[in-house]
Amino acid sequence: MKANKVIKMRRLDLGLTQKEIADRCGVTEATVSRWESGDIKSMRRGNIAALARVLDVPPSVLMDWEEFDAEMIERKKMTKELCDLANVADLKHLQIAYDLLKKLEDSK
Repeated sequence: MKANKVIKMRRLDLGLTQKEIADRCGVTEATVSRWESGDIKSMRRGNIAALARVLDVPPSVLMDWEEFDAEMIERKKMTKELCDLANVADLKHLQIAYDLLKKLEDSK
């Protein structure tokens, strides 16, 4: 999937407007629109880094060096959520969660 398509898809997935992306990346809304339409073929390194952080994708995807992997993004999101939960859970609940995850893994 081309970078411009990934930019638009991720923006919509995250429920962000072009204006919100622009504000977070320090560019104009018109620039974001041009990224999404494919009018801008090469982006500045600083813009690639900022956009990758906002969209939560590897910079290499925005440079068209690597294919976008939606499953990787979902795994990354779930891993972060699990880590956040583990930080506030007690040992008993962590053991229960671990046992359930192990059963799920074994059932594949």
